[in-house]
Amino acid sequence: MEDKNLVQFQNVSFRYESAEGEEQNPFAVKNISFDIKQGDCIAVLGHNGSGKSTLAKLSNSILIPTEGKVLVDGMDTADESKSYDIRKTVGVVFQNPDNQIVASVVEEDVAFGPENLGLPREEIRKRVDDSLKAVGMYDYRFSEPHKLSGGQKQRVAIAGIIAMLPKCIFFDEPTAMLDPQGRKEVMKTIFKLNRELGITVVYITHFMEEAALARKVIVMDNAEILLTGTPKEVFSNAELLRDRGLDIPKISSLSRELKREGIDIDGNILDTAEFVDRISQLLGDK
Repeated sequence: MEDKNLVQFQNVSFRYESAEGEEQNPFAVKNISFDIKQGDCIAVLGHNGSGKSTLAKLSNSILIPTEGKVLVDGMDTADESKSYDIRKTVGVVFQNPDNQIVASVVEEDVAFGPENLGLPREEIRKRVDDSLKAVGMYDYRFSEPHKLSGGQKQRVAIAGIIAMLPKCIFFDEPTAMLDPQGRKEVMKTIFKLNRELGITVVYITHFMEEAALARKVIVMDNAEILLTGTPKEVFSNAELLRDRGLDIPKISSLSRELKREGIDIDGNILDTAEFVDRISQLLGDK
């Protein structure tokens, strides 16, 4: 994996414009600095209103910082002449797939982006097929999107972004509107893109178990970064997170409870398989 900064937030602050005559809005994000490296898999946690979605929109020039800079592959998102290249480099998938699907047939929807790039027909065909296969939706290429499940629609929306061949995809709560099965399908797809296709992924989530699967976690609170680190480092701050109204993964809560009861177990276990292995060892020692 290349150790290259793909997206850089440099002392970024942003506030939404207030209506004329109204008081100035508070900052939606305030003095944020962090780097996203090529190949990263990052989860972003935080309450509604903490600045998570604003972060996603700042990543590909949907929004421009009020203060500071966002650089995408060295390009300043404030440079309007670079907007096209920036959006080809960083794609954004939003939480409601119905808002992103524009065509009445799945493969036509996925082809929409590449067609707008003016690519040759053969290249468009290849990108559509490859993208649908990558998200496990190739068999549905002739289907009508409105007849698909929520998880399937979201995977079609993801295929539409992949067809643009971005280096990085921001997912803004892609599982928030889905049932457990749909959430599982979409998260599996996100990790496949990262691990098999090498696409850098940043996903915003409310689900602690989803965040625990990332390589790095960023916790937003009140428009600022509260914590950043590996899942184990971040979720070891259980008291601080709970103080801010956030939680830790259920398996971590259970391992911490057992540790408090005197059981010889790591209180920061995040993986169910690791938990089962440790309990099996302890029972085997009896």
